[in-house]
Amino acid sequence: MTSVVSSSTKGLSHGRGAHAAAHPDWTLRREALIWIDEVPVTPNLVPFAAEMRKWLGQQGHLSVVTEEMRKQPWGYSNPFTYHAATIGAGLGAAINAAYAFSERVDPIDPLEAEIERIRLHSELVINIARFCEATIKQLLHCTTLPRRLYVRASLGQLLALDCDACRAVGQPTHDVSLLGALAHRYFECSALEHCMLDHLKIVGERRKMDAAHSSAPTLNPRDAASSRADLRAMLDEAGYGLGHMADHIGTYENKLLAELNLVILSWPEPPRIDDLSRIPVRLRADESHSESSAQPRASN
Repeated sequence: MTSVVSSSTKGLSHGRGAHAAAHPDWTLRREALIWIDEVPVTPNLVPFAAEMRKWLGQQGHLSVVTEEMRKQPWGYSNPFTYHAATIGAGLGAAINAAYAFSERVDPIDPLEAEIERIRLHSELVINIARFCEATIKQLLHCTTLPRRLYVRASLGQLLALDCDACRAVGQPTHDVSLLGALAHRYFECSALEHCMLDHLKIVGERRKMDAAHSSAPTLNPRDAASSRADLRAMLDEAGYGLGHMADHIGTYENKLLAELNLVILSWPEPPRIDDLSRIPVRLRADESHSESSAQPRASN
């Protein structure tokens, strides 16, 4: 696998954090595709985020990927595909349960209502962050960005991570955005950066749940209608944040799938530059010639 080196992760000259993080370039790795007899047959990922965005708008469905599929000749070998499928299914169920609870009008004990509100609130916050993490990592698994940077990364670290490559060679330290790296290849940096605050809200909510289980949120028994109304307001806000994040990730999913399908269609020749420019794809310097562009690289 190609490693990120200091020359490819130079930071911006202003500030630190997600807004100022560098967006390193990358190319495809062999594991981006499923191969049979040394022929690529299908992309090694599912567009879960794009599906979630449509599902939230009551369009389409969420794909089911089970462990049994791993055993099939054409089964996904991308480990994050299975994680994202599981988390996405659970998140969909939690959203439905929260909506159903917020719409109920039957009498219920105030304490019972408040406990249910907190349970569903916590489940939504945690699984929204986990879904975003898993879908981003599913994409990163298809790239030459080093696995060590993202395999255990939280959502906040996927947005901005200290560049250890520059630190190791004594260069000035800065932050790298792995989500930004995905955006960079597909000319989506501006769209991502203009919405970074929305993404950071999801990170902040998850951080509160992880670091303050005893105080956020707290029990506040009232009438059941108030607990239901509070959960509905939270669901609307969380749904907006999830939809916004899923829209960005879904864009990268669809563009990566388009690039991979070009590789499959043109194999064993590389895709034509003109075809890639329609996605569009920002090629690395070592991909600039048609004879070497978009060829998946074997990992170490």
